[in-house]
Amino acid sequence: MANNFISCLAWVSRGYALKIPKEHELEDSEIEQMKQDPKANKNLKKDLSNIVEIEEDSDEDKLPVFCQDVEQFARQGYDDEYPVAFEDMSDEEREDYQIKSSDALIIAAKIENQYSSLEIYVYEEDKSNLFVHHEIELSAFPLAVEWLKIQPGQIETTRGNFAVVSTFLEGIEIWDLDIMNVIEPTLILGGEIEQSSNKVKNLKKKNKQFKPDILNKFKPNILLSGSADKTVKIWDIAKNTCVFTYRHHTEKVQVTRFNTVEESILLTAAEDQQLAIFDARSPTQIHGHKLVGSIESACWDPINGYNIAYSTEQGNLVLLDARKIQEHPVSSFNVYKKALSSVAMSFEVPGLLATTCLDGKIRIFDTQQLQPNGQLKQVSIYNPKLDNLFCGAFYQDSPWIFACGSEKGEIFVWDLAEDLNIVQHFGDRMPNGKKPNIGDCTQQGQEDFCQLERAEQQKADQMEEEEQFEDQ
Repeated sequence: MANNFISCLAWVSRGYALKIPKEHELEDSEIEQMKQDPKANKNLKKDLSNIVEIEEDSDEDKLPVFCQDVEQFARQGYDDEYPVAFEDMSDEEREDYQIKSSDALIIAAKIENQYSSLEIYVYEEDKSNLFVHHEIELSAFPLAVEWLKIQPGQIETTRGNFAVVSTFLEGIEIWDLDIMNVIEPTLILGGEIEQSSNKVKNLKKKNKQFKPDILNKFKPNILLSGSADKTVKIWDIAKNTCVFTYRHHTEKVQVTRFNTVEESILLTAAEDQQLAIFDARSPTQIHGHKLVGSIESACWDPINGYNIAYSTEQGNLVLLDARKIQEHPVSSFNVYKKALSSVAMSFEVPGLLATTCLDGKIRIFDTQQLQPNGQLKQVSIYNPKLDNLFCGAFYQDSPWIFACGSEKGEIFVWDLAEDLNIVQHFGDRMPNGKKPNIGDCTQQGQEDFCQLERAEQQKADQMEEEEQFEDQ
């Protein structure tokens, strides 16, 4: 596994983020608590000893890069306060700092060496511009992330902007995305109430690694999670409690999904090679499917609500009809010899399915068109040249926008409306207002601007690395 990659991501709908995020300010009680933390004191003493060692060494060339930067700033008379207060920013800096109502946000869980964080990206769709706005430090490796559009821990549904994160640690963390430099989650889910299927029938507004977190489309306070302890749990975020626990799997749970049309229908899959579908109100009536390999990802068709697509570590892509779950799959075939790391479907374009793969390519399939050999028709293939790709997801507010994480620690956003093959194949399925203009598409076989720009950047990075190597 690479030391620098994006493990999971989630889109944030437009208009939910604060225009100007708030700055987190430590309270006196928090400072005192940190002082009393033995681990924090130990790390502080270690950091201070390192600083003393650096001060005793007068050879500037041996200083770490960041120390050289600080000395350079000091010579030039720069103020050492960071970040700069909003009122002190230039007009250009203010424009970049503010989040517009038209901006889409992406929550990306990033691992860089031993450091884990959430990076909050801003994507300007009209300009195809993507940049990191701010980040949140995590205490452990992130396994899954979901966007939460309500305030957690409140009975009354109040609009919010939060990330629900599961890690290698126990519990599910909920982080406020509207606060800069936040140091702890707003809420950590834990604890259970008395088990009763009646509570599930009326869903209302530890060595346990929870993966993944999936929110109910119809009731955003209801969360579904799978765990390394072989259980599936339904949580009520408003009450900070587990409503019900299911124990139908015999190995670690890898995938959990709420249905996109019927709010009480669940999909789960685990390392026991079983995919299960059942009604949350009738947990004993489970319909199963024998997986064709080790599952990597799965999704419901967000439009028709009964098709299920899943991908495997062996590179298989399978399409199921949930109404005939115990019969033969609609389609099942091997896409590539490496793992298909994710599968996702457009929220508005019927039949549009995308996969990411460890061969570094994104493939577009049509679930409504079977080939004579029983395979789904492959409409397009794209190589963003970022090595292994992970965690693909369509944007819920735009039918043609797709994003995925990479082994290089970068996010790639692809506007499928720029691909001629995709537009010609799927365009007629969309109403006139959302049908892309074919004249704006990239011709087949011709590299688009994004690829050219990335190639130039990679060339510049390579030259910089070579210069640094020569200096050493």
